[in-house]
Amino acid sequence: MPVSAGTVLVLEDSRVQAQLISRMLTPLGWSAVLSFDHKMVFQQLRASRVDLLLLDVYVDDGNTLTLLPEIRELAPGVPIAIMSAGGAGGAALNSTLNAARRAQADFVLPKPFAPDDLAIILDEAAKMRRAPVRPKHVLVVDDCRVVRKLTTVALAEEGYRISEARSMEEAFDRVDIAHVDVVITDIFMPGMGGIEGIQIIKSTWPKVAIVAMSAGSDNRVGNAQALSAAKYMGADALLPKPFSASDLTYLIEAILGEACAVA
Repeated sequence: MPVSAGTVLVLEDSRVQAQLISRMLTPLGWSAVLSFDHKMVFQQLRASRVDLLLLDVYVDDGNTLTLLPEIRELAPGVPIAIMSAGGAGGAALNSTLNAARRAQADFVLPKPFAPDDLAIILDEAAKMRRAPVRPKHVLVVDDCRVVRKLTTVALAEEGYRISEARSMEEAFDRVDIAHVDVVITDIFMPGMGGIEGIQIIKSTWPKVAIVAMSAGSDNRVGNAQALSAAKYMGADALLPKPFSASDLTYLIEAILGEACAVA
């Protein structure tokens, strides 16, 4: 019998849906422990070791997010994925997922979801569990592939967990981007762009540090103007392009150091 890659505690009050999730996990090499209410979650956490918590938000007229502090005490260091159809027939899905992000869930998973979505979360959760110390999570948002590559390589070499996105829209849609410690974003991008994105990030993750980077916009808007606007909208630090790997890593270390001092 093949060895399981890990165990997922699934909280889902629909037994049919819980069994469907369990069947999704099996071909991905993971086993499931099923809970149908909050009481069962606490009982199973006291009795079992798990590698990922996959928790529905609305269970038996209760809200799982309010219980996360107690759940974390029983399962320290275990990654948490929050799943939801939003409640109220799905109308409040974005609000629910943003509440999960503010509660520092590691992953958010809109329902219904596909096995591929679950596989992404399982892969990241396995990496997090293998790490001796949970790394800080940095999100890089830039439509330029070269900038994303240079940034991610430089930070990965320093031990950070990196997620990257080509746009703000992609970043907010990704299931593996929920709790982050730092966001590094370009200002001028197709779609929403960095300025509007900074506003949304600050409302979604109030404690997340934001680094705004820019080289201006086709000589119409200079570096100084663009970065000044980002600062006004809530960016915590500014990084003019082009920049070196040492400039980047020094800035991220300084920002995280300030955040720890404030906390």
